[in-house]
Amino acid sequence: MTAPASAPKTIEQLQEAFRLATRADAEALADAGPVADAFRTYANRCLSSGTVSRQLPDWKDVDGYLTNRRMSPQVRRRATATTTLEAVVEADCFDAPYDLVRHASLFALRVAAFLRSDAGEKYDVLIERSRIRRSEDLSFDRCRRIVALLGFCVNRSRERVRALNQRRDREMRAAGFI
Repeated sequence: MTAPASAPKTIEQLQEAFRLATRADAEALADAGPVADAFRTYANRCLSSGTVSRQLPDWKDVDGYLTNRRMSPQVRRRATATTTLEAVVEADCFDAPYDLVRHASLFALRVAAFLRSDAGEKYDVLIERSRIRRSEDLSFDRCRRIVALLGFCVNRSRERVRALNQRRDREMRAAGFI
């Protein structure tokens, strides 16, 4: 799977996408436990599959899917502790294991919950008041930033795998196996 060209590739680009004050904040966000857990789930389901070679979904598709699920009778009727939006989206992910929009939406829900928490509040820098026309603009902005974070995590994971493979190949050449 590849991240779109607009996805942040460096910590500085992630810092800019999230409007964070310092590089340390961007590194802390990328390495935060809930973000790492959400990405680990995404990676295990989507990146480990050799058959999935498509690009990450656009943030608009993710937001549209979440809005549709939020408005669905399944979620609206049974909004209980056991049937939350996250639980419904997770069930959808199991029903369609190769649908990237659903998996990206699950990642977005989990990261959004982290950003709304006390620990993640400092990473959730909202857009300027003058740019807000509707209340939906805030959720659109958050979704766009979260999908950018997912793209960054995918890029970083690919780089780590490539570096690991290069190191393994060098060691094998040095040992005379290649």
